[in-house]
Amino acid sequence: MKPVVLHCEADVELTAAAKRYKCERPELARDFLHAFHATKEAIAQQPDRFSFTEKPVRRARIPGFPYKVVYEELEDCLHVLAVMHDSREPGYWRNRMS
Repeated sequence: MKPVVLHCEADVELTAAAKRYKCERPELARDFLHAFHATKEAIAQQPDRFSFTEKPVRRARIPGFPYKVVYEELEDCLHVLAVMHDSREPGYWRNRMS
């Protein structure tokens, strides 16, 4: 199983989303982070399970939240390019590809 590694900007997106949810309700931030980590684990277990957004990049929905994890499979890891809100412009993460 390959490790899942977040691009630094994807990490910033994850943190910012959790902070927004925490301002609304602390338990919402906890639920969001739990759902993210479950999605990350699903990606690690079966990276080919999720559909392409545009080859070679795939996306996995974070259940219960309007976010997707956008990632590419590299030789040594699964590289998360973005933790993308559904309202973001598609493809804004392209410059983060390896």
